[in-house]
Amino acid sequence: MSVTVRLSHRTARVLGATGRTLIGFGIITLLFVAYQLWGTGLQHSRAQDQLESDFAAQLESSGTARPTTTTTEPRPERGLGSSGPVQFPGVTTTTTEPEPVDPEVLASLAPTRGEPVAQLRIPSIGVDETMVYGVRVPDLRKGPGVFPSNPMPGTPGNAAVAGHRTTYGAPFWSINEIAPGDEIVVTTLRGEFTYVAQSHTNDEGDEVGHFIVPASGVYVLDDFGDNRITLIACHPRGSARQRIIVTGILEEEPVEPPPEPEPRPDEDGDEQGDGGAELPAEPTTEPGPPADEGWGEGLNGDRSALVPTLMWGGLFGLGLAGAVVGGRLWRRWSVYLLSTPLLAWLLWNGFFYLDRLLPSY
Repeated sequence: MSVTVRLSHRTARVLGATGRTLIGFGIITLLFVAYQLWGTGLQHSRAQDQLESDFAAQLESSGTARPTTTTTEPRPERGLGSSGPVQFPGVTTTTTEPEPVDPEVLASLAPTRGEPVAQLRIPSIGVDETMVYGVRVPDLRKGPGVFPSNPMPGTPGNAAVAGHRTTYGAPFWSINEIAPGDEIVVTTLRGEFTYVAQSHTNDEGDEVGHFIVPASGVYVLDDFGDNRITLIACHPRGSARQRIIVTGILEEEPVEPPPEPEPRPDEDGDEQGDGGAELPAEPTTEPGPPADEGWGEGLNGDRSALVPTLMWGGLFGLGLAGAVVGGRLWRRWSVYLLSTPLLAWLLWNGFFYLDRLLPSY
């Protein structure tokens, strides 16, 4: 009888410990979800405030925006009146003409990774974001990023921009709601440029403003012989399995692009200018592994964050174990109260690197 009681007591302890461990993992998972949805949003908001201020200062000091020319022309004759042909009132039209920029000034416009390069507005879905140059993890945490492997917006070719849909402010949350004909307005140091969203046909045969490609479909970054902007985000929301793509055609004439920046080591020891966005030798539309690096680490995740993630996770585990042991040896609530700030700090750092490691949605 006593042996049975001891076994039952031991089983109850094991089950209790297992239950508490599972509950703890569940709480940590919920905290990480909260960090991704709200904690990253706070980081993005602070970064956008700084980027907006920096870009406004650049606009004020650059003096390279193309001028606006206003002309008034009479409308054509529409018919006859009692005293002869009727000439309707003139109509005012506004056009923008590219203006040559001094080569030294143009060279000074060469973008730097992680720095603000343009303002992106999509009125139909309420997007108003300052864009950065680069598509690596630190870049896309600040806002939508311009692919360094592609031209700058407003210049000839295919300007490609990546952004998050569920984390870090989710600037491209509603990218699927962009309709054909919607305006995508980009303001750079060279002026304001308006792209018009193209029409695409979905699987149901409806005309929509987007299309879906597999995670390997980096062919959308290619030059298609026109002047376009390509907006890229993960699809569906919360998954990096596919990419959702919106393309728009430039209405105005493009301006002369700034020279490409000289590659130089950055803070990660990599060379600037490539943005981690190398294209495959031959584009493919066939489904492939989501590990294709053509999108850059900002959408695929940064594998170098694995070691810091494990390190901070291990430190958090040791700190939690120490708090539990200390709570049994001394006053429980006093130990818990003193250890909570330390554990929260360790957990926050672990979340920071785990978020960097995972594909960014």
